[in-house]
Amino acid sequence: MPKRSIVITTTVTLAAAVIVAGLWVTGGDPFRGIQELIAPRSTMTAEDVFNGFQGQPGLPVTNLQDITAEACSDEVRCSQAVRADQITVYQFEDRDDAEGFTAALGDNGYQSGWIVLEYQDAKYDTDSAESSYATVVDASWTSE
Repeated sequence: MPKRSIVITTTVTLAAAVIVAGLWVTGGDPFRGIQELIAPRSTMTAEDVFNGFQGQPGLPVTNLQDITAEACSDEVRCSQAVRADQITVYQFEDRDDAEGFTAALGDNGYQSGWIVLEYQDAKYDTDSAESSYATVVDASWTSE
């Protein structure tokens, strides 16, 4: 078999493997699956974030409310927003949108990839030696 045929066959096989893996990871959505394989934190949802907070000492989350309809707009281009009494978590499809929104929040905003946390003094709650909302999110899906 000529070298060129081997390269083409290998490329097609790898592409098919990526698509199959994408379908398997997402239960049918190959593009989301590929995104999860390339950048797993990009698909982290607000629910994933709140699940990470559960059981963490000193990080309560009470009265969860989905506020996506009122919080996400043409101005705040988030795809999901969930508020608890202690913190609000925003999910963005685009990191640049997340960065811009975090900047607008000032000291009350903290960005971790595609997730933005909003709470009092969020910007300063990032001591990796102490458990905080920010450190829990930063530790999630750190395989990137």
